[in-house]
Parts: sequence; C-alpha cells; structure tokens
Amino acid sequence: MMTMPGSRGEHDLQERYGNRKRADGFYKNQMLNYLNPQMRTFIARQEMFFLSTADGHGECDVSFRAGEAGFVHALDEKILVYPEYRGNGVTASLGNITENPHAALLFVDFVRDKIGLHVNGAARILSNDELLASPDFSAALRPDIT
Repeated sequence: MMTMPGSRGEHDLQERYGNRKRADGFYKNQMLNYLNPQMRTFIARQEMFFLSTADGHGECDVSFRAGEAGFVHALDEKILVYPEYRGNGVTASLGNITENPHAALLFVDFVRDKIGLHVNGAARILSNDELLASPDFSAALRPDIT
C-alpha cells in the first residue's frame, strides 16, 4: 500500500467529508518532493513569503519575510536560501529552527498569477561565511554566474 502525503487527521477528515478522491488527485498531480523549473521561476519573482516554524514543544509561529525579487534563491531542486534581514530582534523563527528544523514557506502572488506555492522541509541556519565557503553554495550565489 502506497503511503499518501499528509497527516492521519487530514486523511480521516477526507473520508468523513467524502473528498478523498479529490485529495488523492491533489496529492498525485500537484505535490512534488522537489522544486520543478516553474516553481523555481515563480520563487525567483517573489518579493515576499511567509515562514512558519514551531519550537520544540510544537508552539507555532508564522513570520513575514520580504526583499527585492530574487532575494530567495533556489540553489537546486531541493535547496532554497534567503538572507535573514534585521527584524524586531525577537528571532522567534531562528530560535524555533534551532529546536525544530521543520519549516514551511508560503509564497503568494496576489497580483500576477494569483496563486500560492507551499514549500515544506528542514531548515538550517548558515552564516554568510559558512554559505560562501561551501563550494556547492558559493558558485550558485556568485552574481557573475547565471
């Protein structure tokens, strides 16, 4: 039996409300475990996203991130990087990531495409020096390389 994405709770509710077939179509046709070229292009155009994290106890937080288009960079099909700009000093998201690496990013285009893209995965905090010292990352981030 194939394991479907999603939680036991959502699967139970899909059965209860009779939308399992529709949900299965979504899982099959709209969920990927990588960022395809269209997703990477969409992300590169975005000037904002919402970052969802939870601490080690499961207490959730969602924060707004913004920058110039392209401030979120897809290094490949599995890795996104973005700068952590100076905020309110609370560092709730980063603190949560140190306790629990699970994170979700929601990119929403309210004007052009009028769609959203959910990206879920594990987060890691890297300093600029660590990022630029990595051969895998530094080549992708150099401005003279397209």
